[in-house]
Amino acid sequence: MKNLLQNRSKFKPTTSILQFSLPCLLVAFCLLALSSLEVLAQDAVLKHSYTFEDGTAKDVVGGADGVLNGGKIINGEYVASSQGQFILLPASEIALNSYPSLSLEAYLGAGHLNAYFTMFSYFGNSVGAFGTDYLFQSLANGGHSVTGMSCKNDQTPWATCTNVFGTPFKDAKYHHVVSTFDNHEIKFYIDGILVDQNTIDEFPNNVIANLSNQFAYLCKSGYMQDPTWFGTIDQFNIYEGVLDAATIAGSAKKYREGSKDLPAEIKEILSNVLVNPGFKPESGLSTAFLQSYKQRKFFVYPTVIRTPDSTAYSLSSAKAFAELLSADLDLDVEFKESVLNPGELEGRGQFDIFNNDMKRLANAIKKEGTSADYYVILEILFPPQRSEAVDVFGIHILILDKDTENAFSFLLNAHHDYFSYNSLSAANAESANLEMLKLKCARVAFDALKKQIEYAESEIAK
Repeated sequence: MKNLLQNRSKFKPTTSILQFSLPCLLVAFCLLALSSLEVLAQDAVLKHSYTFEDGTAKDVVGGADGVLNGGKIINGEYVASSQGQFILLPASEIALNSYPSLSLEAYLGAGHLNAYFTMFSYFGNSVGAFGTDYLFQSLANGGHSVTGMSCKNDQTPWATCTNVFGTPFKDAKYHHVVSTFDNHEIKFYIDGILVDQNTIDEFPNNVIANLSNQFAYLCKSGYMQDPTWFGTIDQFNIYEGVLDAATIAGSAKKYREGSKDLPAEIKEILSNVLVNPGFKPESGLSTAFLQSYKQRKFFVYPTVIRTPDSTAYSLSSAKAFAELLSADLDLDVEFKESVLNPGELEGRGQFDIFNNDMKRLANAIKKEGTSADYYVILEILFPPQRSEAVDVFGIHILILDKDTENAFSFLLNAHHDYFSYNSLSAANAESANLEMLKLKCARVAFDALKKQIEYAESEIAK
């Protein structure tokens, strides 16, 4: 991209400047008539800028330098092409919550293999698996492009988020994206066009002062289960104040005139990204599992079927999973018909349920007696049925070692593209349809396991 345009000044940091020739008395009158927030909201001042020109994430304006966590800089663009690659910015130095109003401006190339829930910028905190007290931008999140803000809600932050939605972008093309917030109204621009706008009237806690300065990421979400974002960041700017529509449109036009498609070198890198197969919490036993699983004994137990108010079991889906382990991975597998009781469904989110059930199922295995190297239990979560169709909310793949510790367990839900691509839904709750859905879940779980192993092994090989 850098070579396609004349020089780096092709899209200098956007600056909105008000130039008035007014008598001093008129200036004084205006200052008295308007609040300080309203005045500042009209004049955008560039505070931090990341251009990647020198091959680093240096802040060329404010000195709040970022740190690369994987990925690479190619011709002045940061390229994130594998899970876990992102840029960590010094959130406390940026101190976004001290701004009276703000604008976030990104010049970027959209990857085409992004998962269902991703963010390319995030400023806020994380509590457990959830993002909290945050402001974010995304080109692919829940079937939309979106900028959103949620504060003062650690339990269900998504439910009180002030969102502005647009069309999702996974087109391997360059885009100019701007979010502005005057502490009452959020506006979202893509390629110079105002996509939409929204106010915080419904959720008045969503103000700048309530943002957390704990984390600031590029290419990463504050929701720990979300995969990182694939694509390129050509430049990222942070302003105090609100960029005006004319300035934004001019910057977008200048950028898009240079080139609309990603260079072939970057396209090739992004075309080979690993599809995200789910969220695997860190486990000190993962390496031991990868080094030993091919020679070890596995027990597979009946699948646990969960709804908010019931627990059932599926032998057929567990048998199908066991057969896949044996046939496709050539493992020593035995199917156990005895069911393992995970107790009551508890947790304020899937990650809590995952951890609670893993502990209880581990205790159930201990009571039965351990005689294998690894123990496998699938768990399928169904939400309350609100229509004739039946949708799967999430899948847990629990793999415990001989001491019933987490060896290689992970979970899947709509945040993970492999789950979303497979459309885990039945037209209705007829037994035949549910049976087919459970068997499909077993297949998806197995394929996700293979991808998790492939990804983990590729990381070890680096």
